Amino acid sequence: MKTDNNIKKFLNKKSFLKRRLNKEVLEEGIAYIPCYVQNMDDIICKYSIRDCVSLNSEFSDYITDFIECIPTKYPIVLEIYGSKFTEEQKKIIVDTITSDGDYVLGKIIQENRHHRLVFGEMVIGTVISGILLALIGKYLDDIPQEFFYVLFWLFADSFVRYIFIERGDYRNQRIGAGRIASIKVDFIEDEDNSLCLSQQ
Repeated sequence: MKTDNNIKKFLNKKSFLKRRLNKEVLEEGIAYIPCYVQNMDDIICKYSIRDCVSLNSEFSDYITDFIECIPTKYPIVLEIYGSKFTEEQKKIIVDTITSDGDYVLGKIIQENRHHRLVFGEMVIGTVISGILLALIGKYLDDIPQEFFYVLFWLFADSFVRYIFIERGDYRNQRIGAGRIASIKVDFIEDEDNSLCLSQQ
C-alpha cells in the first residue's frame, strides 16, 4: 500500500543537522547564532519596565531552539544584526539575556532540590517496603502481601526513573540554562537592511 511506503520513507529519512550546523553555525570551535532585529521590541518583552526587564518570548525561544541543536562542547556567540543600538541599550540587552538565563537556571536548580527530596523519600520507602515484604513473607504468612508488593514497586519505579531518566534530563536542562546565562553577544550593524529577509 502507498501509505506503508510513505511510512517507510518517513522512517528512513535522514537528518542533515550536522551538515547544516557546520555550514551555518559552527566556526573554529565556536557556535554563532545569527539573528536579525529591527529594534529593542524584537528582543525585550513589551511588558518590561526599567529595572525589571525580560526577553521577548519569541526571541528567547529562537535562542533556546538553536542552543538545543548545538553540541555542548561549543561556546556560543549570539550575533545580533540590524539596528544601531546605543551603549545603554546594548547593556540592557546583554544584562537581560544573562539574567533570564540565570532565572531559568535558578528555577531548574530549585526543581531539582524538590526532586532530590522526593528521591530521598523514594529510597526510604523502597527500603521500608522491602523490609516489610521480607518480614511478612518470613513471619506473618496470614497477612496479604499484594499491597506491599504494589507499594514496593511504586517506590522502586520512582527511584529508578529518577536515577536513569530525570537526573539526565536535569543535567541537560542545567547545561542549556547555563549556556544562555554565559552567552557572548556581538552587535553587528546593518545600515542598509541588506541582511533582513523581510525587507527583500
